[in-house]
Amino acid sequence: MAYTVTDLMVQQAPQIGPMINQKIMGRPTPWITLGRKETWTDETSSVQKTFQFDRAMLTGSLGAEFTEEVDWADVATDVSLNDNTANHLTGTGDGLPPADTVTFTETLRDYRLQHKAVWGPPMNTNKLRDKFVRVKQMGACTTALADQGRELQINRGRSEYTRVADNLVVLDSAFSLAGGKYGTMAFPMPSGTDHSILTNGFTDIIYEFLNHQGAAGDALGQAGGSAGYSLITSPRQSRRLVMADPDVREDFRYSSQNEGLLAAMGKKWSYNGFVHTCDEKVNRWEYMNEATKYVTVAAPVGTADAVMTLSASITTELAAVANSPARFYKGTQINSAAGDAYVVTAYLTATTYSVKLATGAAATVKTATTAGFKAWIAIPQFYVTLVNSVLKKIPNPGWLNATWEDSTIYHQGVCTTLVPKPITSVGQASFDAVNYAGTYRWTNYSNRDDNPDGTIGQFRGIWSNGTRPDNPEYGIVIRHLAVPNPDGRIMDGSSLG
Repeated sequence: MAYTVTDLMVQQAPQIGPMINQKIMGRPTPWITLGRKETWTDETSSVQKTFQFDRAMLTGSLGAEFTEEVDWADVATDVSLNDNTANHLTGTGDGLPPADTVTFTETLRDYRLQHKAVWGPPMNTNKLRDKFVRVKQMGACTTALADQGRELQINRGRSEYTRVADNLVVLDSAFSLAGGKYGTMAFPMPSGTDHSILTNGFTDIIYEFLNHQGAAGDALGQAGGSAGYSLITSPRQSRRLVMADPDVREDFRYSSQNEGLLAAMGKKWSYNGFVHTCDEKVNRWEYMNEATKYVTVAAPVGTADAVMTLSASITTELAAVANSPARFYKGTQINSAAGDAYVVTAYLTATTYSVKLATGAAATVKTATTAGFKAWIAIPQFYVTLVNSVLKKIPNPGWLNATWEDSTIYHQGVCTTLVPKPITSVGQASFDAVNYAGTYRWTNYSNRDDNPDGTIGQFRGIWSNGTRPDNPEYGIVIRHLAVPNPDGRIMDGSSLG
């Protein structure tokens, strides 16, 4: 391969001070710390099955499915133990009690080992020789790589939990915890106009649902004999749940929790049966409903995802709808009028995108041009744009003002992350140890034509894990209206001029 080596570091100059200020993307989130982790079992297939033993069922006196259990019977005092003429299943006349039969069922689900690597840019030792405070600059490079790796882990944890969770719901008139979304990324489209922010009334419904499912036995904790579940939500939403009700504010004001009223937004609360764990990078969305615009989906070639083509008029509206650059980002869900739900997997051009079915499957048929579609538009926290003729990653103000956001009921029994161990030897063969948790290491390798002296190297991090679905029915991801940003002005500001 040919190595394109960019001069990454700043030359020494009298105007540059030795201090390096560095931009990072934010604080850690619970998606790294809360999940259960185990070791992937070697010498097995990279695609495995998890076995879930379902609830036992009583099938009734005659063994028929879904019949009611038999009634209790009086113990007769004149039953002959030698009477074999009566039906022994009913316990009539033979001294035996009436009996139910227990039936067992089980559920098998596939899960697989996946991996991903990240390369740092190539660096040449000869280009580092005259660099200003090169040790500090190299430290900044490794810090930036670690920060990017942390973001990758957060996004992986969030997306895998959403994929495995069986309950993907929208807070509107169609709100339902009926389940059935396991293995998909498809949220319902909003219906009606009665959309809602997350409220304590809804969390009460969710709390009772989880207890009804049997989730209390493996909950995050116990308080006063009742289960406590984890709610991962935005700081704004958490603050609204705890403090917006004036009666609740009075309860806090005259209790030992009164200092909490002055706490910073994002404080961890235990309230109303849920431990509020704030995620400062929640997924946020806009909703687009087009009756006259159209999309065309072409069948994939080989193993590639299908290609969705938008009518040119759609792209002119995206910036206004999403308050961000005029494009659909990865994760956007588009439901065509034909009823197919697709998820954007890659941006190709201003009017074409790679998509797959929201069930995770590839599209196998060509969908004719269809007038009308609905879309959940993913709003990124950051996007890349030209700043002074240089591509840079900058915060997206549209994310702060997005209309919808996701909150997650996180239950540790939903899924487990399995990480493989390094393989250092097999028989007489030996290998370098690889850390599959994303630790970056410097890779310096020779190539006769491009790197004969081994003076060019790169940082490389590798991630590998599989997500085992344990109890998907406990997982709930709620898409709801975002709490509006509070406007602290007490007048319109015109008197300040």
